Amino acid sequence: MKKRIICFLTVTIMLICALPSVSFAVGDVIDFTRDSINLFPDEKYQLTLKSVVDNAQYRSSDPNIAAVSETGMVSALKAGSSIITVTDTKGNQAACTVTVRSGTAPKTISLETQSLEMTVGDVHELKASVVPEDIEDTRLFFSSTDTTIAKVDDNGVIKALSPGVAVINIESASTAVTRRCMVKVSAQQGHGTFNIAINGVLYTIAGDKKANMVVELKNDVTELRTTTNKTGQFYFESVVQGSYTMNIYKSQTSKAAAATGKLTVDAHDMNMSCIINGKELVILYQNDVAGTGSIKDITLEKNNINIEVGSSYDMSFRLNPSNAALPVMKGVSRDPDIATVDIDGRITGISEGTTKITFTTSDGKFSKTCKVNVISSSRSTYSWIIIFIETTIIVFIVIFFIISYRRFRINKEREEGVLPPVKKRDSK
Repeated sequence: MKKRIICFLTVTIMLICALPSVSFAVGDVIDFTRDSINLFPDEKYQLTLKSVVDNAQYRSSDPNIAAVSETGMVSALKAGSSIITVTDTKGNQAACTVTVRSGTAPKTISLETQSLEMTVGDVHELKASVVPEDIEDTRLFFSSTDTTIAKVDDNGVIKALSPGVAVINIESASTAVTRRCMVKVSAQQGHGTFNIAINGVLYTIAGDKKANMVVELKNDVTELRTTTNKTGQFYFESVVQGSYTMNIYKSQTSKAAAATGKLTVDAHDMNMSCIINGKELVILYQNDVAGTGSIKDITLEKNNINIEVGSSYDMSFRLNPSNAALPVMKGVSRDPDIATVDIDGRITGISEGTTKITFTTSDGKFSKTCKVNVISSSRSTYSWIIIFIETTIIVFIVIFFIISYRRFRINKEREEGVLPPVKKRDSK
């Protein structure tokens, strides 16, 4: 009996010791954001991973069909299929199937608009088509970056579900050709007519600010113009509620707009982003009163946030007084290996851990800090599972040991005569 108990305990302890390694292995699984892509010859596509992987090694099963660079850039060469694998330093792997199609490749996607204003409950069919139209595969695939705000079906029909901003991605049968439409969903339409002051900042998608450019708001009734300053900021003193065409000109003398988009003014105290022609990004800040006052204080929307590895959070600020001129804020992460922050205040989780991000005005007068906790949702889930299994095993071991030891003591005492032997029942 002693030998059996010792043997059982030894095996159990070995199993418990092995569990942390299982948990670690599960947490280290890597994966592509897509498990398959379609390309045409001479097209390229940048593969991305769901989490940051150091020293990733990419390999193509058939480089004559699809080659891959050291950074995961796929180059389609001829019709066929190839599997791209990525391997990290621990030997974990992920795979993506690349199908290179024959025939004519789509050049772009024709899209009716790049921004939509919707109210919760509204339905809109987004009209899009492949250019040129005479290619073999004209299929389009629609997806939403936030299905809780706006969802889209296979035919491009968008339904507004809750207030917020979501981006609808439109992708052709060739993964390399994509377009996007920003959807802003409001709880309800604005009522009545009012004037609103608009502060704004003009960036390129790369994040460089554009100076000395003309921003124009125009509709059938009104035409407003202003010029960006050296930091890319612009300001409209009074804008009447309604829909406008927003045009961006490179200079005062430019006749043709460098970019154009749509803007609807229908709410007070609203922050929004506007993507124009897929080239320019406009950040608009709307206030009821002209932004000319001096800043007394700046408040972060949150001083402590939890985000998952690979996810992002857009930090916003509130000014005191509310009519203060919009400052230029710069964010700096204490540990960029854990979390980074870009020029627009977007915080992105890089790896598990805790760090602090400090936002400071350009003049250095105001500085605010936010604590950022970066967690891994998958690892957290598996950790709870492992803890539950370990606890269950330990409880089972304790109960089994108590019962086995008690039986062992009883049998021992019977052998020594301390306890009377067990009486056998008479068989009839």
